[in-house]
Amino acid sequence: MKTTAHQADDRSRAAFLAKAASLWPVAKGSLTQTRSPCTRKNCKACASGRKHPKLIFTFREEGRLRGLYVRPAHAERLRRAIANGRELERIITAAGRDLVLALRGEAEA
Repeated sequence: MKTTAHQADDRSRAAFLAKAASLWPVAKGSLTQTRSPCTRKNCKACASGRKHPKLIFTFREEGRLRGLYVRPAHAERLRRAIANGRELERIITAAGRDLVLALRGEAEA
């Protein structure tokens, strides 16, 4: 029995949704460690120039670059979410490519 374009589309959709569902939590942005001075007057770390480490999650919101401080205890979960977000972008791109190729095949048939 020949597979119709509709059946192939349903299988592609199911595969996409299954893959996307496995990618939680998800985030788009980056996590960086910076150093900044504190407000204590006689801080040895600040006086030596080492300052204090801080984690910042940077992302775009309505076209503007934003940043949020992240607690060190949450860093690993956020790193996993960022990796999941990058994988989700890859499968979205692949789905778009597959759609265009399928549409070309329908037009030629």
